[in-house]
Amino acid sequence: MESNNRENILHIALDLFAIQGYEATGIQEIVDKAEISKPTLYHYFGNKRGLLDAVIGEYGCRMFAVIENGTRYNHDLVMNLTILTREMINHALSNQAFFRLYVALCSTGPGSQGFAASQPLRDSVYSRLESMFASAAQDHGNMVGREKAYSRTFMGVISAWALLVINREIELNDQTLYAIVHQFMHGIYS
Repeated sequence: MESNNRENILHIALDLFAIQGYEATGIQEIVDKAEISKPTLYHYFGNKRGLLDAVIGEYGCRMFAVIENGTRYNHDLVMNLTILTREMINHALSNQAFFRLYVALCSTGPGSQGFAASQPLRDSVYSRLESMFASAAQDHGNMVGREKAYSRTFMGVISAWALLVINREIELNDQTLYAIVHQFMHGIYS
C-alpha cells in the first residue's frame, strides 16, 4: 500500500507539473487530487522540491536510458542520430507529461528551483551527447571542438520536433525522420 501511495503521488504531481508548471502547482492541489494529507506527502518527499526531485529521478532515468543507448557511436553518425531521434521522439510520445515537464524545466530561469532540479539530468544528457559527437569527430575532422554546441543544438532539435509530434502537428514517419536528421547534419557539414 505504501508503495502505491508514493507512486500515486508521483504520477499526480507529474501530471500537474506538466500541465500547470512546477511553480504554479501547489502542495494543497497535489494532496487534494491524491486524496492524502500534507503530512503523508511530506513523509515521502520532505517538501515540494523533494517531490520534484523524485519525479525527475523516477521518470528522468527512463529518458536517460534512451539517450544512453542511442549515443553508443558506431562510426555512422547519420544512423546513430536517426536511431536516437526516433527513439527519443517515441519515448516522448509514450511519456508526454514527463517530456513536457523536462522541456519546461530546461526553459525556466537559472535561478529557479525547477531549473536547479533538472540540472543533473540535463548535464548527464548533454555529457552523453558530447561523448558521441567527440567520437564522431574522430571520423569527421570538421567536428572537432564543437561537441558542446552540437549536443545542445541536437537536444533543441529533438525537443522541438518531439513537441510537434506530441501536439499532433506532424506525424513521425520515415520521411520526417530523414528530414530532421539531414537538416541537423547539413549544419555539421557546412
